[in-house]
Amino acid sequence: MNTKLSILAVLLAGAATSAHAAGNASPLPGCTELGADREVVRAGSTTSMALRDGDSHYLLTFRGDCGSLATTNTLKIVAEGTENRLCPSDTVVRTRRDDCKVARVEEISAEQFAVRKRRAR
Repeated sequence: MNTKLSILAVLLAGAATSAHAAGNASPLPGCTELGADREVVRAGSTTSMALRDGDSHYLLTFRGDCGSLATTNTLKIVAEGTENRLCPSDTVVRTRRDDCKVARVEEISAEQFAVRKRRAR
């Protein structure tokens, strides 16, 4: 009986993970140039931030803690040595005090961005 319950639990967990992943972000396929119409949502987090660039929305997750992210009033996004460029690798978010290396860049939906923005208020 315990084996059947264990197998069922594993199957249900896998199904839940698949369903959750389907509604989640997808990795950024290549580099993109950022425009002037941008919005950043930090929500007090030092490990990630959401970015809206025109009609595109991204979730940037840092390699470590970006302590100055929550308090800075200026930040720059730099990839491959070019400011206002976002790439799936070699992207850095620069604040006045830190260069925060980005571990992952994912495309998210406008709805996911809006949820993060509401939580930040």
